[in-house]
Amino acid sequence: MLSDENRALLRLMRDRQPRTLQELAELSGRAASNLSRTLRNLEQHGLVRLHRSPDTRAVRPEALATEFLVVLD
Repeated sequence: MLSDENRALLRLMRDRQPRTLQELAELSGRAASNLSRTLRNLEQHGLVRLHRSPDTRAVRPEALATEFLVVLD
């Protein structure tokens, strides 16, 4: 879930604030289909919000969490 690649993606979303999924795909160098699947998974875990435009097919991704504390006991 919080792989190095996914954490880098969350930081990229926080820093660059892409307006569309396609823009994020270009910024990250990942295929849009692969990225879409990853973002849906992160959204289900409350780490990302995908804002869907009612009048277009555009989706604006928003990182909700970019810092994590891991506690091992």
